Amino acid sequence: MQHDRILRCSYAALTGLLALALPAVARPHCGQLDLAVLRVEAAPTQYRDFCALDPEACAMVGEPVLDWTDELNALSSRINAEVNAEIELVPDEDNLGREEVWSLPVNCRGDCEDFALEKRRRLTDAGVPRAALTMAIVFHKLQFYSHAVLLLETTRGTWVLDNLHDDLMCWDALPYRYTHRERPDGHWTRFENR
Repeated sequence: MQHDRILRCSYAALTGLLALALPAVARPHCGQLDLAVLRVEAAPTQYRDFCALDPEACAMVGEPVLDWTDELNALSSRINAEVNAEIELVPDEDNLGREEVWSLPVNCRGDCEDFALEKRRRLTDAGVPRAALTMAIVFHKLQFYSHAVLLLETTRGTWVLDNLHDDLMCWDALPYRYTHRERPDGHWTRFENR
């Protein structure tokens, strides 16, 4: 099942399904991601494995909600687009010889989780608090595949850094059903699926 998720994630980007995604719209304000919670649970096993190898990369430190500034917008937008341009989307099986490995990109290659982790690394290296940068697992409602993205929590809403879009997108401007989200306390929220 996990392998299928990666293949669908890769398939979406590699076959031009991006044309079906909603267009980027410059919005000065985006609402906070606020969905019904089913339960709070431990992080996915693959993420726990990643954190065991690099605990600092998962330490949720700093403010969990950042003031939205032109500088934060420009930095986040630049890093999102740079990582998307620099990293080749390749399933873990082809890149690492194993299914479903969460890691930073290897040899400029990785899958959707790797893109998100690399964006978080670059943003925290630039001074953005890690607690405001949470991982999320989503399900594409139109193309029916699972996917991972990075969320940026700000006073002007929850913004998505996605390897399928070079622009920052409001969480509700994308055809995604959010299933899991990392919390600043290190646990993960599982949302009710309707």
